[in-house]
Amino acid sequence: MRGPLCASCNTFEGKSSAHSFLRDKESSALHLLECRGCLEQRTLPSRYHAALARIHLEATERHVIRSRRCRREPWFEGVELDHDAYRFELSCWWHDARWTKAVTVVEAAMLVREFVDQALPAAQPTAVVPAPRAASDTPSSA
Repeated sequence: MRGPLCASCNTFEGKSSAHSFLRDKESSALHLLECRGCLEQRTLPSRYHAALARIHLEATERHVIRSRRCRREPWFEGVELDHDAYRFELSCWWHDARWTKAVTVVEAAMLVREFVDQALPAAQPTAVVPAPRAASDTPSSA
């Protein structure tokens, strides 16, 4: 059973996969700006935590082959929540390698916080400050 969600998050839950939602940072941040609960807590609904941990692993995790790191992005076979950690099953088709990587719930929450902190400023429109008026622009009472 999932926890209570704001109306905006509840509606968005069924519209996309968590992984694809987070891939489009602009869309994600705009959604966060509409969701008061997520915005105030600087977080995302819990289903996005594992997806964000996966995106982090896609960018950072590589297996070692002949004392070198493989350059290829790993293939994700599955994920499960086990003892306060997301356990990812990864593989490399090129080298027939398989391994698991754990990301704790606390680490995933920190990744979510970093994502929100980076995404929100990028999605907010730049404030336009009007230039000061010149003396000749000021209406005079004649």
